[in-house]
Amino acid sequence: MKLSLLRHGEPVGGRIYRGNQDDPLTDKGWQQMLDSTQDQSWELIATSPLSRCHAFANHLQTKLQTPLITLDGFSELGFGDWQGLSSQAIGQDLVDTFKQDPVNNQPPNAENLYDFQYRVLAAFNTIITKQPQSAIVVAHAGVIRVIKSHLLNLPIEKMFTIEVMTASCENFEI
Repeated sequence: MKLSLLRHGEPVGGRIYRGNQDDPLTDKGWQQMLDSTQDQSWELIATSPLSRCHAFANHLQTKLQTPLITLDGFSELGFGDWQGLSSQAIGQDLVDTFKQDPVNNQPPNAENLYDFQYRVLAAFNTIITKQPQSAIVVAHAGVIRVIKSHLLNLPIEKMFTIEVMTASCENFEI
């Protein structure tokens, strides 16, 4: 199966720990996603319910006439007290400590990393059991990191060592 992992483009509000805050894409964000998916097609589209992913997935579904499933499990990691804040507002030292050891240094009131991994992989398995020839997941950096960690057999504790660029569309054979 060809699996594509598409991160949403630039959302309204700039670079912040957005989590499950539901901000739409900017015009630039739409264009970034259009550019990343140009001349590609899939048998199945799966998306986060958050508008910065879902709106573009709906666009793809209409354009390609491909089945679309919305999976709550693909919502972004809840960042608790950090939600809506920039790295600068949080403090770069705290952010760096979190990324180095996200299990023991999670933001106050954030979603548990293992719970997040469980819900993302449960949603991912929904796609796998459908056995499409090709599928695209339109989601968030955290969701993509969890899936890539799973595909690459990396421990979830190392997920923040994986870079996921805005509007990147990476392809895998699984």
